[in-house]
Amino acid sequence: MTIQRRRFLKYSGSWVVAMSRVWRPSDARAEQSQPVDYAEARCVDLWLRHPVFGDPSFDAFERVPGNPICTGAPPYGWPVNGFLFSDPVSGNWYIYVGDYATGYSGPPMARCILYRSRDGSKSWENLGPVIQGDPALFDKNGHAPDVSVVFAEGRYHMVYDWYEPDFVTDGGLAYAWAEKPEGPWHRGAQPITRWSTETLHIYGGTLVRRKHDWLIVGLHAAFPHSWSLFAMAAPNPEGPYSERQLVRTVEDSYYHPPLLEGYPAFCDGDWVYASTTSVARNRNFQVIFRAPLEQATEPKAWEIYRHGSVWHSEDVPNEAYGIWGQTISGWIDADRRLWAMFPSINNEGFGTINLATRPWSQPLRARGFHLSGHEAPSLTCLRRSYADFSLDCELRVRGTARIVWNYRAPLGPNQPRADAELHPLSLTRHDALELGPNGWRILQVDAQGLAKPVATGAAPGDAAWNITITRRKDGAMALTLDGKQVWNGTTGTTGATGGTLGLLAERHSHVSVERFAISGHEQTNTLSFLHTEGWLGAGENPANWAEQKDAGFRFGVGAVHRGDGGRAKWNFLGRGLALWSPRGPDFGTAEVWLDGARIGTVNLHRAESQPSQPVFTKTGLADTFHAVTLKAKSGRLILDSLDVFS
Repeated sequence: MTIQRRRFLKYSGSWVVAMSRVWRPSDARAEQSQPVDYAEARCVDLWLRHPVFGDPSFDAFERVPGNPICTGAPPYGWPVNGFLFSDPVSGNWYIYVGDYATGYSGPPMARCILYRSRDGSKSWENLGPVIQGDPALFDKNGHAPDVSVVFAEGRYHMVYDWYEPDFVTDGGLAYAWAEKPEGPWHRGAQPITRWSTETLHIYGGTLVRRKHDWLIVGLHAAFPHSWSLFAMAAPNPEGPYSERQLVRTVEDSYYHPPLLEGYPAFCDGDWVYASTTSVARNRNFQVIFRAPLEQATEPKAWEIYRHGSVWHSEDVPNEAYGIWGQTISGWIDADRRLWAMFPSINNEGFGTINLATRPWSQPLRARGFHLSGHEAPSLTCLRRSYADFSLDCELRVRGTARIVWNYRAPLGPNQPRADAELHPLSLTRHDALELGPNGWRILQVDAQGLAKPVATGAAPGDAAWNITITRRKDGAMALTLDGKQVWNGTTGTTGATGGTLGLLAERHSHVSVERFAISGHEQTNTLSFLHTEGWLGAGENPANWAEQKDAGFRFGVGAVHRGDGGRAKWNFLGRGLALWSPRGPDFGTAEVWLDGARIGTVNLHRAESQPSQPVFTKTGLADTFHAVTLKAKSGRLILDSLDVFS
C-alpha cells in the first residue's frame, strides 16, 4: 500500500509546548549521516520481531476479491481452521473448513465442512459437512474438525483430528478415504493415534505422499506452554506409523521461537514446508520451517525458511483479530504463485475463512510494512541505536500508535504461555510521539510506566501522518508535521542519552509504514530481556518458580526455582550477550550453553547477598540466530535478565 502525500493539517487552537529555546532541525542536520530508510525490504532483518512482541511484516501477500469466503454464525461461530486443496483430477479448488462452536469446545461438536470453487476461486459454494463425529466410532459422537487431503493411486486420502465430546478425555489423528473430494468419506475403524494410550497430545496432522511411503507432519502440544513439530512415516496412509519424532521443539538447545502452532503443512517439489503462527494475543507473527521431503523425519534436516514477514493482517473487519486458529494453508500453482487460505475472526467475534496470493519467489514487497495490535499491543525496535538522529517517516494509523525513541525498557512476555502479551515493564522507560484519532502527544514514560505529556496537537482528518522528528544528544528536539514545525523542546527525563527507536501499535490498532528514514550516528545497540523471556524460550512452567520483586534484581523483578535445578533459554539475534544475576547464600552454580555447546559455568553462591551484575559475557558472535541456555548444576537457580548486543 502506498500512502499518498497530502497536506492535511490545519493548525488552530493552542499548543501545549515545553520550550527551552527556539531550535531548528537544521541545527543538527550538518552532523547527520546519509539516511537509511528502514521501510525498505533490504532492512527487514534490522527490526526486532518476536512471537509475543509482534512482527513488522514486509510480506507481499495481496487479498483475493470476495473475502471472506466463509463467516461463522451461531451455533458454529468459529470456522477458524482450514485446508486448501487443488484437485488434480477435476481442476476444482476446495477448502475443508474446521467448523467450531465459538470458543472451540462446544456444543455443538466441531465438524468439517467443504467449500468448492469451479472457477479458480472466483466463486465458492458451501457443500456442507463431510466429516463429523459418529457414536459408533472411537470419537463417541465427538469432534472431527481439521483435515488434510491427498490424491494418490486413484483415491483421495484424508488424515483428520478427532476428539471425544469433552475435547479433553481422548483424541488424536485418524484416517479416511473417498472416491471424490466431496466424499462420501469412509473412516477407518481405529484411529492412527490416541492421547490416552500414548500420553502425547498429537493433533494438526498433514498427510503427504512420498516416493516410497507416507508422511504425517503435525503438532505435539505441552499446552499451554509449548508446541513442537513432529513427523512420522508409514508404508500405508492408514498406518501403522513409526514412532513420533520431534523435529522442532523449544526443549532443544537451538534457536526456536516459542508458542508456534501450525496446521497444515504444504509441499513444493522435493521440500515440505510447515507454516506456524504464534498463539500470543497479538496474533501477527509467523515462521515457516522446511525440510527435504524424503528426510522429513530427521530433526537435523529441518531449518527456519522464513522468520517473520510471512504474513500481515489487513485493516478490514473480517481480519480484526489477526491470524486466528492455526496458520495459513498454502498451495503453489503452475505459474509459481502461492495461494494461501487464512483464518481470522471478524469485529463481531465470528470466524472467517479468506484467500490471498503472492509470487512464491517474491515473499517481500520492495518497501513498506505493517504492524498490528489485535487483542494485545505490538512493539518493534530497531537493532541499531542512535543518540542523535533525524527521522523522516510517512505512515497511516488506525487506532493509536507510538513512534518511540530513547527506548531502554526490558523486553519480555507477561507470562510464558498461550495468550501472552508484553510484560508491563516492556512499556516503560522511553520517549514517544503518540498518534491517534484525537491528535498527537509527546510523551516521557518513566520506569513505572507513567506517561507524562510534554506537548499535544491536533490530528489529521484522514489518519495519514507525514512526520519529521529531530533529536540531539542533549535531548533537544523538534517535531515537524506536513512540512511545518509544530513543536520544539527537550525530552529525556528517563535518564538515558541514547536508546533504540521503534514503533508501538496499541491494542486493536493498525499501522502501515511507507517511509521510516533515519540519518544520524549509529551506535552499538543493547536490548535487555527479562526472566520471563527465559521461561518462554525453554517452555518452562512458571509454577516451578517463585517470582520475586526485589531491589536486588536489575529491573526490580526476577525468579528463583522452587527446588534444586532449573533451566531457562533465551532465543536472540545478535553478536553477543551478557547474563545478569544477583548472588547469594541460597544459590549454587549453573552451566551456560550457547547453540547446544557448553561455554562456561557461573557461580551464583556468595556468603552475603549481592545485587544483580553481569555474571557471564560472550562477544564476537556471528550476527545471526542464537540460543543461550542457563542450566542449574548445583543448588537452586536464580533468573534475572539477559543483554543482547547488536
